[in-house]
Amino acid sequence: MVLCSELPQETVITLLPNRSSSWTKTCLFIFIICGMMLLIGTFWAFVGAWMILPFSGIEAALVTFFLYRVCLGTYHKQVITFSGDNVLIESGKHFPKHRWQLTKDRTYLALTEPRNPQSPLGIKISDSITSLELGSFLNKTDKQFALAKLRASGLTIREYKKADDAPFLFLTRIFSAHH
Repeated sequence: MVLCSELPQETVITLLPNRSSSWTKTCLFIFIICGMMLLIGTFWAFVGAWMILPFSGIEAALVTFFLYRVCLGTYHKQVITFSGDNVLIESGKHFPKHRWQLTKDRTYLALTEPRNPQSPLGIKISDSITSLELGSFLNKTDKQFALAKLRASGLTIREYKKADDAPFLFLTRIFSAHH
């Protein structure tokens, strides 16, 4: 999701991953799924197959851990603020963990065309010192919208390249050498 707010002195573009579920709904889902797993494990323990109960507990713990990690990843965001001659990029989950200050007149966009036409375009914001990937968590439509907003804020595209095929060339050489 791309949010843009334009004020007289600054433009703020916020890049957020699409979140299909809130934290409350995720907790409810974890409670229901893990409760059912533990209930089934407890039933089998009372029937006499007590060896199932520890595995049921391990399964519930793993489901909880992985759902928590996935949900936590959806709270990452990047905020790009254009004010005067500066571009401020902030990145983090619940608060800005990383900040980069770039000079607007030296800042440009570098685009990477994906290998697959269904995949989103790669967008990097760069100056002479720093190069940062923007919106790696965005889908194709959101990346195109973000690119339009970045260009409307005064950034130009100075680099456009095709995706690096080096890993595929390396694998092609390996497989062709064995056949």
